[in-house]
This record gives sequence, C-alpha cells and structure tokens, in this order.
Amino acid sequence: MVSNQNLPTVLINGISTSMFGHPQRLTIELRRLSIEELRELLQGNVVSYIRHQSTVQVLSQLAQRQIEINNGIYMYRGERIVLVVLQVPQRGQETSVKLEDLTFYEVVVKQLE
Repeated sequence: MVSNQNLPTVLINGISTSMFGHPQRLTIELRRLSIEELRELLQGNVVSYIRHQSTVQVLSQLAQRQIEINNGIYMYRGERIVLVVLQVPQRGQETSVKLEDLTFYEVVVKQLE
C-alpha cells in the first residue's frame, strides 16, 4: 500500500500487528531517520499516539510547535508512520527524555494482504 500524501504522518512508540487489521500477510521495513528528516516530517500534518509526556515535549521542541496527543487506538490507513524508540527502555516509570535518548524509524509497509 502506498502512503497517501493527504494523510498525516503518524507518530507511534510501538508496533502491533493489530494496527494493520488482521492481514494474512504483512511485510514491514524499518528505515532509520536522521534528525533532519524527522524535523522535516514534523512540519506537516502530524498525529501522535505517543502518550509519554517527556517524549512529546522533545518532539514538540524539534517541530517548534506543540505536538498534540491522540488518545485513540491507531489503525493504519496508508499514512507515513514514524516509530519513536527510547534507546534504553524504562518499564513502568516516567522518565525524563532528551533528543539523544531517542531513535526514529520510518515504518515502510511493503505488503499488506
């Protein structure tokens, strides 16, 4: 499925097969993004499903505008997806995050049947 230019860039911090419906076959590829590539993507229409406040603050600073949090459940509809990963995961605790603590990937959906 090819990304629709009119759809937003979606920010997520994890991948679940259920976000793609229940496909018989799903092939995804992760492509690491540079800070410059991410900054450019954040200038457009963005929907964030990341609820970690410190991470959202870092992304908002990078975008030079407030990134709003969508508390809904994300379902793939052809958008460009950016996976935001904490390099050293912390389970069950609120941690302060800096830009250098995060890694960014474009999620490329290659096959969805």
